[in-house]
Amino acid sequence: MKTIRRILGAQMAVTLAAVVLVLLMGGEARAAWSALIGGAIGVATAYVYVRRMFASRGGDPGEAVKAQYRAEFYKLAATVVLFGATFVLFRDIAALPLFLTYAATLMVYWAALLFA
Repeated sequence: MKTIRRILGAQMAVTLAAVVLVLLMGGEARAAWSALIGGAIGVATAYVYVRRMFASRGGDPGEAVKAQYRAEFYKLAATVVLFGATFVLFRDIAALPLFLTYAATLMVYWAALLFA
């Protein structure tokens, strides 16, 4: 669980860094807000994955694989719903900061593998 907290914390830090970077580069509030939403989607879907993955604590390898697939399905569904809701609710969204920050939160997984 310590590693999971580190990954989620790193994703939050990356999100905040992206928002600050957008603001320091002279970006408008709309771009910073979009970056924050993109990062929040990345963190939220990672949290959904973790909650579903560890919902069942069986020792059977087959159950572990099933839990992996279920968790990935829920993460994908949450991603689709959250991006859909974002584009419906926030008509004036800046797509580039939104998607770049979301992608940056996903890069945290790769960094975690490199430093593990």
